[in-house]
Amino acid sequence: MTMRKFISRATGALAALGMSLFAAQAVAATSAICGMSGSNGSVSLGTYDAFNAAGITNPTVTITFTRFSGSNGKKTQSVNFYFTAPAGSPAFQLRDVTAGTGNLMYIQGQAHPTLTVNGTDPGADNLPFGGADDGSETITRTFSVTIPQGADLTAGLDAKFDIVYQCKGTGGYADQDHDVSLADAVTLHLTVLSALQASYVGSDLDFGELGTTTTSQVTAAPATYTRSGNIRVASTGPYTVAMSSGNSNRYRMTYAGGDATTPGAGTIAYSAKFLGQTKSAASPTFSTVTCARAGVAGQNLPISATLLEGGSTKTAANDYKDILSITVTPLATASSPKDCPNL
Repeated sequence: MTMRKFISRATGALAALGMSLFAAQAVAATSAICGMSGSNGSVSLGTYDAFNAAGITNPTVTITFTRFSGSNGKKTQSVNFYFTAPAGSPAFQLRDVTAGTGNLMYIQGQAHPTLTVNGTDPGADNLPFGGADDGSETITRTFSVTIPQGADLTAGLDAKFDIVYQCKGTGGYADQDHDVSLADAVTLHLTVLSALQASYVGSDLDFGELGTTTTSQVTAAPATYTRSGNIRVASTGPYTVAMSSGNSNRYRMTYAGGDATTPGAGTIAYSAKFLGQTKSAASPTFSTVTCARAGVAGQNLPISATLLEGGSTKTAANDYKDILSITVTPLATASSPKDCPNL
């Protein structure tokens, strides 16, 4: 008598957001120190599937940087800068196409360029505005955007980047010789597919031969008659999970042609424990659970089945079985999702 492997089902959804990239306006200078602000238009990146090996490479965005200017010829002469992404971010890249730089994006708390007020610093970018009499109040640069393959992005991504800079002043402006951070200066909106993968991991929940096993034996040693496995879920966003028993949702095994709706010689009762709920014929309705995103690496959701009856008094048959259906559905957003692996 066996209980066969679970069937898992998953459906797809799309968290559809536009993508824009912009540099926030910096607060106007309040003292005689150089500085800058910036602004730009927007660009669409389309959609990103975290389960697809391909990344997104080389869409471009144009940013116009404006230097601080003051009275009596005060000007920002040049700026050295780079971008930072929050700790834990994927390896985003921004490259200055106009200047032909390498990647200017760094993860906060990790290695980054050492800025100075003079020249072009290795790993950073330079904006040469010119002297106090120069008319170049703005500099426009085009940047390419790269999102690496396999990045574990959340559905409905809203990633914010900072600009870190130092600058050289002229005409009465002092140099800014300490790093200044323009918080959330760049925001990246991307249409990330809210999708998932789901599968059963482990051996069949097979109780073996039960023809001589009594119900007293089963109830006296439930751990001996328990079989366990996992439902593996990988997802970019939150998701819901539901479970039902294939035999009229009665959590009873029966043979081919048997009637699971009526307990008796043709059925063997069991219980299933999943996501903090134990279901059986006495309590068959599973309450759908909303789970927090599992990430692209995936998480295991433990599941187990425990016999409630032996087979010694049952109708002889080659195979008693039931099929548990686990339905996993991705969501774009969710309120108060649960830490499902630990339920």
